[in-house]
Amino acid sequence: MTLQWNAGGWFGSQIGGTAWMLVAGILSAFEDIDTGLIVLAIFAIPNVIGFFLWRNRASISCYKATQTFLPVMGLFGILAVSVLERRNQWDAIQSGGTVSSTWMYLAIAIVVIWLMVTFYFRFGRSD
Repeated sequence: MTLQWNAGGWFGSQIGGTAWMLVAGILSAFEDIDTGLIVLAIFAIPNVIGFFLWRNRASISCYKATQTFLPVMGLFGILAVSVLERRNQWDAIQSGGTVSSTWMYLAIAIVVIWLMVTFYFRFGRSD
């Protein structure tokens, strides 16, 4: 079984994995415009990379693109948390229940590693 390119699957997971950065950037911009713009740029970079991977789908397998995009998304997610934390916006933009930055770093790492391993065992050994 091989992983097949699908616009809905690709862009749905790309936007779904980065949308929180968009929201965090907008919310933090109300508190500190510089921080908001930095986080919005951090949101944009993995999405540009994801779009570039999609545009080159004829020359790269969906599996390889996925294994490339997942760590990119994770690294930029960790960068977004770091910027928000260092600029004292991480707690400020949360309403209702709060998630500590430490737990968010851990959650991002676990999800990215889990997805990469899952995709490897499901699709990677035949690619």
